[in-house]
Amino acid sequence: MALRNPVAEPALATALSETPQQRVLRQLLEALLFEGLVPCYKTDSRSEGWQWLSFPVGTLQARCRGRVRGFSRVRLDIETLSFSRNKRTLSVDLPALIQELPGSRSRQQLLLNELTATITNEEQLRNSHQTRTLNNRRSLHGEALDRAIHEGHPYHPCFKSRLGFGADDLMRYSPETSNGFRLHWAAIPRRYLSSHLPASDLTFWQAELGEETAFLLRAAFHRVGIDWQDYGALPVHPWQWRHINTGPLAAQLERFDIRDLGPLGDRYQPSQSLRSLFNMTRPNKACIKLPLGIHNTSSRRHLEPHSVPSAPAISHWLEAIVESDPWLSRDYPLRLLPEYASLSFIAKPGTLPGQHPLEGELAAIWRTNLSARLNESEQAVPLNALFQWQPDGQPFIQPWVQRYGLEPWLNAALATLILPVWHMLAAHGVGLEAHAQNSLLIMREGWPNALLLRDFHDSVEYAMGYLASGTPEPDLGEAQTQYDQAPDDLYYRMTGPEALRELAVDTLFIYNLSELALLLEDAYGFSETRFWACVRKLLDQYTQHHPELQHRLAQLGWNQPRLKTESLLTQKLQPDPGSLSHWVPNPLAINPTGSSVPFTDHQQARLS
Repeated sequence: MALRNPVAEPALATALSETPQQRVLRQLLEALLFEGLVPCYKTDSRSEGWQWLSFPVGTLQARCRGRVRGFSRVRLDIETLSFSRNKRTLSVDLPALIQELPGSRSRQQLLLNELTATITNEEQLRNSHQTRTLNNRRSLHGEALDRAIHEGHPYHPCFKSRLGFGADDLMRYSPETSNGFRLHWAAIPRRYLSSHLPASDLTFWQAELGEETAFLLRAAFHRVGIDWQDYGALPVHPWQWRHINTGPLAAQLERFDIRDLGPLGDRYQPSQSLRSLFNMTRPNKACIKLPLGIHNTSSRRHLEPHSVPSAPAISHWLEAIVESDPWLSRDYPLRLLPEYASLSFIAKPGTLPGQHPLEGELAAIWRTNLSARLNESEQAVPLNALFQWQPDGQPFIQPWVQRYGLEPWLNAALATLILPVWHMLAAHGVGLEAHAQNSLLIMREGWPNALLLRDFHDSVEYAMGYLASGTPEPDLGEAQTQYDQAPDDLYYRMTGPEALRELAVDTLFIYNLSELALLLEDAYGFSETRFWACVRKLLDQYTQHHPELQHRLAQLGWNQPRLKTESLLTQKLQPDPGSLSHWVPNPLAINPTGSSVPFTDHQQARLS
């Protein structure tokens, strides 16, 4: 299928040329419209194409060309945006616009700080000679490609806020510019160290660090006058150590007798998620995930305290499910990158951590290296690479589309990405957060072969009443009793299948494949209606192949006319339980005649 003309398509032109200010403003307005914080009025309620949209933002009236897409996602051509008040055209800057949004002044200011930081950081990174070129990304895969995806979150307007990083930190610890760094090390009294290692300390460190670095670690203990029997070692992100050691938590280090061992060992480079670090010195060694007390997109980037000790158990549970199900090796091939070891500070041994301010700030999780899950001639492509544009004006996926044809390649990609997650949900009752950074497409010569998922410690859910009869609950070890006594919807156990469906549909469809649908329409004229029809056909075929699961699939309610989805921006402005989600029309629904529900009519009713 031939590419469209970039100049003729507003969204394509924007994707290739917009400034950081334009992108932040566009994504802010798109999120406001999508989450219903601002009502939207369409010129033609029956049209799914580009048209003029009008929407009031407080006392301002805005007008912009755009279109309402599947699941009510909105796309704007930001260069056509204009503001007026009382029919007088105005020039409105970002601070003035934020003041018009719903929410308290303090919440508005916090959002403005994050948006401003995003613009500043994006400008600095774009202008840095250290930023790696995007021209040759098609020759990369795996961890190298992960680090080269610089675009950030395609929906959230605070996609590079990274609050807490100074200008030097941004250059040193960002994947766009980092030349690598060594980890800092601390020694923690063993009574305060929750250790979940697959072997004894010495054996583990020799395997992970090598004999020489393990010796230097032991020598560091002697240098500060402590004994290996009484203290355990913990790696810390160098920014995190400086932040703790010079900030309000410094007194807590002394209170719990936590010792500074200094930097040592291999050099690491940050992934696009910032907290997950790839070994630069020995690329075949584990990826390590460390807490990082900065704010980026939706949250502070520490590690959820309870999830660190549970990480190996959750991975073991998932691996056992996958290994026991031949569908997941034969028809819906799913591979996992397990988290096999963890260490964390815990103030009160024998309890679920989360009460002390150091818990979740001093922790580490080791994840199996990507190369261990690839066969010969296979490549791993992070899912968010699939919907990126290249500086040559072509989509990242263009060589594969050209080689195999758009629809054959797309159908193979959709089946590979969706069906493993769908089968884990429907057949086992396990919800996986398969968002674009955690999902990798395993390819051979550009053809999709399998799905590889990672990052499970705080992104897996199940519901007791929906677990399949042959699928056990996870065994969470010494903390099991406390997990059992906790209320539903707090940790891994949810109230019912609706929550699992929301997790899967949000991450896989609404905030993920929706971006691929946008690219295909803008680049190739492959309409979103056709895209979601392909997805719907795939899910229908799955249902036909598994008549034994029809009742379980019906419990998910995935094809109802409206679905609930997370409100990412609203939570920043109105952080109360009632603002955590909103309803959107579902392009995967069918009406009694079997045709797709015209979501634009429902969208108009919701937004107006």
